[in-house]
Amino acid sequence: MCIRAVALSFMTEYFARKENPRPPHLWCYNIISPSPMISRLFPLIALPFLLASCSGDSAPQESAQQEESASIEKPKTTASSKRKAYTAEELNAPYSTVSPWRYIVTSPETQYFERLVGKSTIARAVHGSGHAILVPQDESFTQNADWKGILEEGQEEALDRFVKAHVIIGIEGPKMLEGIYENLNGAMVAIEKNDKGELVCGGARLMGREVETDGGLVIPVIGMAEDIQWN
Repeated sequence: MCIRAVALSFMTEYFARKENPRPPHLWCYNIISPSPMISRLFPLIALPFLLASCSGDSAPQESAQQEESASIEKPKTTASSKRKAYTAEELNAPYSTVSPWRYIVTSPETQYFERLVGKSTIARAVHGSGHAILVPQDESFTQNADWKGILEEGQEEALDRFVKAHVIIGIEGPKMLEGIYENLNGAMVAIEKNDKGELVCGGARLMGREVETDGGLVIPVIGMAEDIQWN
């Protein structure tokens, strides 16, 4: 900035004297007035300093603008945007802990519930919603054959309603199960102790062997959280 100011000052004085020469009888002017050779060379000497000062001042501004543009255009990467790549062994191992859905698929005791979830429109929510899933064991269905009816054509809403009744929102972990929660149907349900001191949710009795998966909590149960209701 100082270099540019000095250069501009000299350039202004030079052209001013060139356009308005002072009388030769002013002895002081003659003393400080440059020789013809210096007068011709002065613009060539001053001009590089002027250009250097301009480029020096603009460089930080351009650099700052480039950095600001880079910071705006650079996409932000968050932990939530990254998904873990699972191996085939992790996905297909018995009682897989990849997600509640993979647990249901790979557990030999939940094949009936797997059929119901797989045919419903709720499989995606069961797979990775982060909610807790009450998972009826196969013996829950062998004692009640009504479940076959909601697999029939025209019972799609009844099937979804049944599966949603087993998706519980708000459970923070396997050690904090008791409480009032909302299921995926929007109904309020309670996980509480019965007369025997067992934890139950509707008609489902918790078995006490909850499994934490990467996609939500699996809560194995005997019985059904809600009675099957056909359309």
